[in-house]
Parts: sequence; structure tokens; C-alpha cells
Amino acid sequence: MGRIDGETRCAFWAEEPVDHGFDPALLIEVDLGRTPSAAVAKEIGWDEVQVDDCFTGPNGALSGTTLGPRWPELQLGGAVYLERGFLATLPAELRPACPPAGMSGQSYECMTTVYWPDGDDPRAGSRYAGHCAEILDEQGSLARVAVYPPGRSDQPDVRPVPMWIDLASPEQCDAGPDSLTTIGVGSAPKRGALFLISGHLPSQP
Repeated sequence: MGRIDGETRCAFWAEEPVDHGFDPALLIEVDLGRTPSAAVAKEIGWDEVQVDDCFTGPNGALSGTTLGPRWPELQLGGAVYLERGFLATLPAELRPACPPAGMSGQSYECMTTVYWPDGDDPRAGSRYAGHCAEILDEQGSLARVAVYPPGRSDQPDVRPVPMWIDLASPEQCDAGPDSLTTIGVGSAPKRGALFLISGHLPSQP
């Protein structure tokens, strides 16, 4: 956190500020209230989303944006998951590296996706988080996959977690049209992105 501009508005540095002398020109201005949950509640439009929510993921861990998750209780350091369209509007010199400096792995290990809660898509309202994974065995749409810890797939001696999942089930991964998951059974790649279910948006009012 570099500056507080309002109840939910602030500016942050995406890199260690000591390294650039706390340069105010490198601050990224964002409204932490412009989230998918706010869009579901019809407080903002979907095209106004700037960041992902802070939410409780699998095993009770905080996920998503953790900078100021209980605003206005200050969380001066943490993660900020910027919405892809909002990220594209930032000047090139302000766009954070992905993966962030100091982390290894693939860019998709630092990504989440939320499917809008409308239409007939069975993924509607679901959240998924990106992981690097490798298929070890397969039986139909079922696959035994080795899932690497987020942001650590390129580190030596990292042990992935093996698990069976149904790659055709939106209750387990983002299976469906335009899926971000790239691995699959049959002739599909055996190592790459796997977006696992990480939660659901609140119901529409």
C-alpha cells in the first residue's frame, strides 16, 4: 500500500518500493470495492470490475485480493488480483509482471477466473484458480494429475500433489467452451494449465 484515497480507493506498488525509492509515479490506483461480488449485487456494472474479491478458498485459506480484505482495517501488504480489462488500461510501465518479481512458474499460476452468473453455462458463478499440472494417468475423462504449488512449478525439488479429477466436470475444473485449462485426456497436452474450482460468487439479489 502506498496511498489511501478513500474508503475503498487506494494506490499500491507492484514491486518492492525500496528498490525504486518509493517513486509515486509507479503507484497503481485502484478501487478495492469494484469486485465481482459488487457486480453481482448490482452496485457496479461488470465492465467496471477492477479487482477480484478477497474470498475464502479451499481449506479455509484467504484467496484473491488480500490487500485490505477487511477494509477499512488496513492490510498494508498482500496480493491484488487485477481484472484483465482493467490491467490492459494501465500504461505499460505500470503493468505488473506476471508472475510477479521473485516468483517462479507460469503466468497462469497467478491467475483466477470468474464466470459471470448468468446464462446456461454450468460454470456460471464459479471461481477457478490456475495451477501447473501434469497428467499421470487417465481413464475416460478422469485423470490422475500431479498439481504443483501455485507459483512454484519451476522450482527444483518441489513435490506436486497427486489427485484424481474429472476434466469434464465444471464442479472440479473450468471444463467447457473457451476453457483456460490446457491439459486433457487423449491427444491433448499432458502438462500445462489446470484451473481448479476455488469457490462461488454470492447469489444474485
